[in-house]
Amino acid sequence: MKLATFNMESFGFDRFEPEELKPRLEALRPKILELEADILCLQEVNAQKVKGQSKRQFPALDLLLSDTPYASFFRATSERGRGLGPDNRHNLVILSRHPISASDCLFQHHAHPPLWQPKTANPAYDEPQNVVFERPILMAEIDIGTPKPLHLFTVHLRAPIAAMIRGSKLPDRSWKSISAWAEGYQLSVLKQTAQALELRLAVEALFDEDENAQIILTGDFNATGETGTLRLLRADPDDTGSPDFVSRRLYQLDRSLPQDKRQTVIHRGLGQALDHVLASASMTDRTVDMKVFNHGLPDEVFDAEDTDYAGSYHAAMRAEFNI
Repeated sequence: MKLATFNMESFGFDRFEPEELKPRLEALRPKILELEADILCLQEVNAQKVKGQSKRQFPALDLLLSDTPYASFFRATSERGRGLGPDNRHNLVILSRHPISASDCLFQHHAHPPLWQPKTANPAYDEPQNVVFERPILMAEIDIGTPKPLHLFTVHLRAPIAAMIRGSKLPDRSWKSISAWAEGYQLSVLKQTAQALELRLAVEALFDEDENAQIILTGDFNATGETGTLRLLRADPDDTGSPDFVSRRLYQLDRSLPQDKRQTVIHRGLGQALDHVLASASMTDRTVDMKVFNHGLPDEVFDAEDTDYAGSYHAAMRAEFNI
């Protein structure tokens, strides 16, 4: 079984415009076909307004998948709120050759929202505010032909870029002070780790039911393996300090690759591994191959001036399992 993840770099417009999509279709369709995935997890898939439909749909994605094996795959998609349909931008999608028996979107289902009260906000907040997620975690239960199902989570965690603080920017969108920027940056990191906590607690709930559950986490974590976000999710015994929890650790499968082979983004000449595959022991034992499709990956800063570039600045990643 081949499982792949790919950040599509904001694929699709607000409205369905097939002619305008042609350059992106020509750039992205070969990328997803190259993966030959049985399960494909996508990030940054935009949904479009469709006449006569109360909720946004995915006609741009349907067009991309047409005439490919993925067109007939089972599908799960994220929502901006339960029953509200997809958001306009940056939705999560799971495509699976195997039946999807259940799916759900996690916002703050397991972890209480942290509270936050910046000093630099203008006007100031009278009391601490809940820190909420802009986008959910998408989870799916998939029948992969084994006695137990696969519990798959796909994510696009908050990027560590300073979040907005009200009244803290000048008309040209620059920050009024380093203090305000620092609080905005701290908020973005808080949102990322809060999402990671929600995800880890969801994993713990599965382990509570079955210590040998088949679990995979994948997507764009916007974090390298050395950050606290990935450490929180892996729960390595060196961090938890207890051998009793060894069976609940998650293994970061892409760490098996050399650094240059696992980088998924190039930023100002520096290769970074921001996309990952984490797996429970039961799935790690079945892993037979890992690959990142980063050959010829452009620099998201230095090459961004090429206005004709229609691909993604993220490399796709694929893990193969013997099931």
